[in-house]
Amino acid sequence: MKNLNSNLILHFKKPHNIGEISCPDAVGKSDSLECPGNIIFTARINKNIIRDIKFKASGCSYTIAAASYLTTLSKNKDILKSTLITGKELEKYLGKFPEEKRYVLDAAINTLQNLISDYISKSHTENIYKKKNKKVAVAMSGGIDSSMAAKILKDNGWEIIGVTMKLLPYDFGWKDGAKTCCSPKDIEAARKVSLKLNIPHVVINLIQPFEEKIINPFCLEYQQGRTPNPCVECNKYIKFGALLEKIKTLGASFLATGHYCRIEKSLNSGLYEIKKGLDKSKDQSYVLWKLNQDQISQIKTPIGILSKDDVRKKTNSIFPFFEKKNESQDICFIPEDNFHSFLASKLKNIKEGAIINTNGKIIGTHKGYPFYTIGQRKGLGISHSKPLYVKEIIPEKNIIMAGEEKDIMQKSLKVKNTNFISGNPPGNNFKAIVKIRYNFKEASAEIKIESKKTAAIFFDKPQKAITPGQSAVFYTGDTLIGGGVIIK
Repeated sequence: MKNLNSNLILHFKKPHNIGEISCPDAVGKSDSLECPGNIIFTARINKNIIRDIKFKASGCSYTIAAASYLTTLSKNKDILKSTLITGKELEKYLGKFPEEKRYVLDAAINTLQNLISDYISKSHTENIYKKKNKKVAVAMSGGIDSSMAAKILKDNGWEIIGVTMKLLPYDFGWKDGAKTCCSPKDIEAARKVSLKLNIPHVVINLIQPFEEKIINPFCLEYQQGRTPNPCVECNKYIKFGALLEKIKTLGASFLATGHYCRIEKSLNSGLYEIKKGLDKSKDQSYVLWKLNQDQISQIKTPIGILSKDDVRKKTNSIFPFFEKKNESQDICFIPEDNFHSFLASKLKNIKEGAIINTNGKIIGTHKGYPFYTIGQRKGLGISHSKPLYVKEIIPEKNIIMAGEEKDIMQKSLKVKNTNFISGNPPGNNFKAIVKIRYNFKEASAEIKIESKKTAAIFFDKPQKAITPGQSAVFYTGDTLIGGGVIIK
């Protein structure tokens, strides 16, 4: 040990704050796969101050010393300010760690971050911080869009907190390079951006509501022969539901995201409106049709006035470590975008069945109806004079009907669970442009309100592959009016 820093030796031989707090307010455990040691922090936290903190650790002298000094640094410190402690700060006091021991710094910091996450993620009877009108939490996915949103708002004088949702467990089966939005690598990227901007960053555990509100209903929809859009539900119930409520405990008045859309308050009606992003090729207003006025009034979307190219160029100059990062995929909870494997693991009794034509004749065999969607052409395995598409899924009979392109064209559909951004439809009958899938082209249609939560839509021209479970979303020009879930 003669070559070790004297402070490191002191914290190894006589570690500070060693032990465990009984009935702690928060617990943090190291989840670093690279660290062979083990670190656990327990803490007593009063509102926003870490009043007492202790650790238990196994491993080398660097592990013990890092945990000991980190608890000393964070004791009696504000929890959000504690998220800005870095490995460099530990090395400044303990001496430079050799390359083969640098993982210890990450593991110790990660343990403290997990402790703070555990505390903030719990239910609190009152806010941890007082509300500030100029304080905004930025939902940071670890990607370029949310990172640029944080940068813009900070430059405009806002007090920023970076927040990342933990939607899936760490043993989920992440792959390096996977196009996700909430993996450990994404959380690491979001923290890196936050440190660059000198803003606190916390992870909020929403695993349980995400499974209950998003994953389980998603699987049930496929079991019933429908094709859901989980992003719509996630925005309604998780991002602008559970997360929006949670950031209020941190004193934030608004939640900002990297969505390519614009939120404006109408001078005429005084109501909030959602408008398409100026970059129409990246517009994401479609997935926000279920939001209400209360939710929209608390949302900021600062990159909605920018193009994706502008965001990418600005980000690469400010955060060069993003240059080779993949964009997140649409469905973050399906590993490697493998629908078949995911659904097979969640749904029981998926069986092969008959594929019939529009005359009822058996023309092939499907691998299990949940693996198919209306309009699908690939994977049918049927030789025919013209291309065949999935026309209808009949789950109660385990049958798929296939037809030619002309057979999957429709001029009308019905929707349920309608929602209108203003709170009410423009009228009982009204014209609008309608989008029946996220990447589909819009089409002119007449909408007839049938009841409080249902409507019929009649298109000027036939539409291809109208799919139950997907969202039909209504616009007037660039303004999002509302939408509904397609039932037939």
